[in-house]
Amino acid sequence: MGVHLNCGVYIEELMSACGPICRTIKFEKAHVSLVKSDNSELLIRIKPANGSRKCLGYKVSNPKFFTRFMREGKSTISLKAVPVNIMLRNCPPDTLQVFLYNIKAQWTHLKSLDSKRSVSEKETSLSLLDEVSPMRNGPPSESFASPKAELFPRPELSPIHVKGPHSEAAYSGSGVCSSTPVRNPRRNAKLAVRVLSLGVDMDKTFSHVLLDWQGGNALKNGMIEQARVIDSVKMGVNVFCTGGAGTGKSHLLRKLAGILSPSETAIVASTGLAASLIGGITVHAFSGVGHMLDLEDLEDLSPSWLESVTTRVVSDPRTTARWRGVRRIIIDEVSMISSRVFTRFEAIARIALGKCDEKMPFGGIQIIAFGDFFQLPPVLPSSAAYIVSLGLANCLHIQIKKKFAFQSSVWRACRFQCFELQTSWRQSCDVNFFHLLNEVREGRSPQWVLEALRSRLCKQADRRKKSALTTTRTRLCTHRRDADSFNEQLLNSLPGTMRVFEKKDTGPKNLITESFSAIPDTIKLKVGAQVMLLRNLDVSRGLVNGVRGVVEGFTPPSEGGFPVVRFFVPPAVASPPSEKSVVVQPERWTANFGRGVTGKEVQVTRLQLPLCLAWAISIHRSQGITLDSVEVDLSKVFEYGQAYVALSRCRSLGGLHLLSWQTDFIRVDRRVTKFYRRIRDQSDANLN
Repeated sequence: MGVHLNCGVYIEELMSACGPICRTIKFEKAHVSLVKSDNSELLIRIKPANGSRKCLGYKVSNPKFFTRFMREGKSTISLKAVPVNIMLRNCPPDTLQVFLYNIKAQWTHLKSLDSKRSVSEKETSLSLLDEVSPMRNGPPSESFASPKAELFPRPELSPIHVKGPHSEAAYSGSGVCSSTPVRNPRRNAKLAVRVLSLGVDMDKTFSHVLLDWQGGNALKNGMIEQARVIDSVKMGVNVFCTGGAGTGKSHLLRKLAGILSPSETAIVASTGLAASLIGGITVHAFSGVGHMLDLEDLEDLSPSWLESVTTRVVSDPRTTARWRGVRRIIIDEVSMISSRVFTRFEAIARIALGKCDEKMPFGGIQIIAFGDFFQLPPVLPSSAAYIVSLGLANCLHIQIKKKFAFQSSVWRACRFQCFELQTSWRQSCDVNFFHLLNEVREGRSPQWVLEALRSRLCKQADRRKKSALTTTRTRLCTHRRDADSFNEQLLNSLPGTMRVFEKKDTGPKNLITESFSAIPDTIKLKVGAQVMLLRNLDVSRGLVNGVRGVVEGFTPPSEGGFPVVRFFVPPAVASPPSEKSVVVQPERWTANFGRGVTGKEVQVTRLQLPLCLAWAISIHRSQGITLDSVEVDLSKVFEYGQAYVALSRCRSLGGLHLLSWQTDFIRVDRRVTKFYRRIRDQSDANLN
């Protein structure tokens, strides 16, 4: 069976190739496919979903594709020979990418053939023609008439699809805001860590996507973990996907986002930083009530809170339209959402859907949650002193007792199917370090773990080895203010003129604050400043989120005065290791609100350099980033899971450098341990 789209279609039939429009046709939902007629002509067939109208067919000849908004599920196919413009919307982005490439590849192949099959006396009806199966080649970026060729990149490898012993890097998708790609592991015969292979040349196929549409198991040859998650999502059940750092959660999330309908799928995260990495928005922004989710009260759903929130939601048509337009919500970093926020988020769903009296959680919306409760926990909004000053001692007790989302009654009502990913991709080149991190993750500190970590303590002299135009180790700090102070100190110590780059925002200010809190308002740079890339620019060259570099200079004022950065691409991304000098220009971050059938879409944007100073970053900001050389300061550890998050950013033990170490840095909340014991027991029971 061929690749097809179920999406919205708007057709413009033209008088001539550059002439006026003579007819327009609109389908809210249609089945769009590529078929071949009896005389071997390629046709784009559009079949209305409701069957009220006949199929439409348009001959493919020298097709042009416009893919600027492809990651939003939108594209236009221009057939000048017909002539017609076919505008597609609400397409699963990955499916759309393969569908467009298949049209181009099939037409190019057909054009090269001289002979044509003879036509039978009675031609087959358009509706009965078979769909054309996709060709097994990757889409060359030059094949598309896109404003930017890189918007249609080469097919990307998934961390759950490894090509072979000498595979290139596994790059992540480059959406509006994407997270760090999980790198493809180097092979070593002595390693016991699971490294999986399909045994096919994934550089030249879309197998990791095509299997989904062809009805087969999405991921074969032992890739059971991810296949079960995808299959459960397709079945419509609520899913919780967890796993240690570097096990491919973010990549799997992006894969799901790529095969699901954009208009029916909301992608949210607990924090602005996490949202920016996956191209989503925060839970607070999507809810429509902002920080009302965090308001202090004796009860999570007190009558006064419900009354004020109901008034707010019902009176805002954009909020109700947004909720009513989605069928599923993907939540990233659910482990950083408190029990109170999760409970209230669910209540808002039923209020917006007009289903307050129904017992079905989230009013029937499917929930797909990703996170690791062994990592950073939720941040409670109020201090104990503040709560006590209000005379709400019971409120403090309730919040501490019910800190995590899994402690909410809503979590239990969702009846999640739980999956824990076990395969390491970040530390696959160092199996001993992978096992060490597993011990730290669950709060265990056997002697061999302590000895290995003590061996990574830095000597004082080593800490002072720095050079202006070479990258140094990135320091991870427990507090953001310590990282900012360290960066400012080193920036001021550099000679030369300071360059300041201010953000440019469009849209309502309150929505901008909610959406782009992780993107700096102001960036100060000098020649010699160590920086980190905040989003994927060119995955084929290794210019991905988390890659570090040094500012070598700035372009002339007539060319914008933008920084020229020499990035150091590690061997996991480019083999052999390479250095690439790139002019870094401002990038546009986008968030959409009010998405729905009746709601008017509101878009907010931020234009800013995708850089931050990277001599030091906070442990919180480091989530989702892979580093090759890390300097960790744990002297002020104050939270469960903080040490584990910091240590697990590094790809190998050899790249880890500790400024301080004590046994009590390894901390885990007993409630988390108990929760994971329960879901693992349930998983074992289901397998048996």
